[in-house]
Amino acid sequence: MGTVPIRHFTGQLREFTVEVHRIHAEIAPGVRVEQWAFGFPGEPPSVPGPEIRVKQGDLVRLTLHNTFDQPHTIHPHGIISVAQRMDGLDEVLPGQRFTYEFVATEAGTFAYHCHFQTNLHLDMGMYGALIVEPRDASAKVWTSEHTLILDEWDSRQNPTNLMHKPQANYFLVNGKAAPLIPDLHIPPKDVSLLRMINMGYAVHSMHLHGVTFLVVAKDGHDLPQPYEADTLLIGPGERYDLLVQGRDGKFVFHDHAGPHATNDGLYPGGIHFMVNGGPPLDQHGRPDEQAAHQAHAQDAVPDVSGLPLLTDADSPMVRAAGFSFSPSSLRVKLGTAVGWRNADFVAHGVVLRAPDGTEVTRSLPRGGSVQFTFDQKGTYRYRCRPHPFMTGIIVVEER
Repeated sequence: MGTVPIRHFTGQLREFTVEVHRIHAEIAPGVRVEQWAFGFPGEPPSVPGPEIRVKQGDLVRLTLHNTFDQPHTIHPHGIISVAQRMDGLDEVLPGQRFTYEFVATEAGTFAYHCHFQTNLHLDMGMYGALIVEPRDASAKVWTSEHTLILDEWDSRQNPTNLMHKPQANYFLVNGKAAPLIPDLHIPPKDVSLLRMINMGYAVHSMHLHGVTFLVVAKDGHDLPQPYEADTLLIGPGERYDLLVQGRDGKFVFHDHAGPHATNDGLYPGGIHFMVNGGPPLDQHGRPDEQAAHQAHAQDAVPDVSGLPLLTDADSPMVRAAGFSFSPSSLRVKLGTAVGWRNADFVAHGVVLRAPDGTEVTRSLPRGGSVQFTFDQKGTYRYRCRPHPFMTGIIVVEER
């Protein structure tokens, strides 16, 4: 315990420099926010910041070049071999540099983040993963690994306010909320290491469907008795390492705290993504042909060549009734406005995805209506929120 003098390193010298930049990023479809982001020189800054990966025994030199307009620090979160001065206590003023040095004595999952005015700076995205790999390669019993950093965001916050009292309405994995969180791919029988890091201020309850995981480490330290679970409660600053074995099918991994699986109160969203394994099997252990057909149907574009080409003069309208949209396919001329009317007894919402991948969401209350004007050629897909099985397609043509 205590300071490990840097001369005692047994591995390589690893040097990194990070800068700080103000960026604007999309955290959910159509939701762009200001972020304060770390980045390597000459590379795009991001939230989370770039991963810093070293090996056990390496001497780490991490230089903060403060290219921002406010003081910052870097705290190597969970590293216990550091000297006091290397723990991120002293502010680095705009334009200044400071180099943090420590020996990576323990293998495991750690983090780095700004520790100046932490309630704001960390909340603005100033964090990243710090991974120390074991020196002995045989210690790796996994075939792949994924780092998942949890966070939450108030899309209405103004970082220029002296008082920072966020009320999170978006919940993130690696800086994104569903449906922007990529799926994890773990083939059957493969074993993957999931490095879970909570850099937010909320407690998350991570639940994996269809398979249990083995919790093998906490806060960068191997557990003497790993345990099996399917739900993990992870508090602010905690890190857990989980081993997951792939299986057939596609199963959800989400935050079981209900509001954390929403985007501004709309479900599904937030911390909600899929773990993809092999082709799905049915309850008899045979290939699930129905699931394969549904997946193909979602990607297929129906033939609309036989449908009339509608214009504003036709006042095209889609009706929501009986938990379906009718007609589910339309063919319209570029620049045409299409309306949706809700004839159901429950509220719906229209999530419209343009050919360029951008999405717009509008509420469709009971008895209400909404209208979109189609200004891009191509195929638009739409679905209901919160009833994603309600889908439709609009093909926009120029002629």
